[in-house]
Amino acid sequence: MVNVLWREGWLKPLLTESLPSEKCAKCNNEFKELDFVTSCEFCQAGIFHENCCNTHIIEEHQDLLETKMADHREKRLHSYQ
Repeated sequence: MVNVLWREGWLKPLLTESLPSEKCAKCNNEFKELDFVTSCEFCQAGIFHENCCNTHIIEEHQDLLETKMADHREKRLHSYQ
């Protein structure tokens, strides 16, 4: 059992035993201590290494990604922008 970091607006440490799997849904490698992990916001494919999830989204959800990018293109990140 190892700790992984769930990356959202902050880093959330989780034990792999609390996850549905101790392996990445894309590369099938076991998570290691302090791996950055996430899930796909477009489907329920499982838990991924952050880089694997990026690849998954580009390969499997390109149309949804482009729509989301267009929807958020004009939104400011901060009130002072």
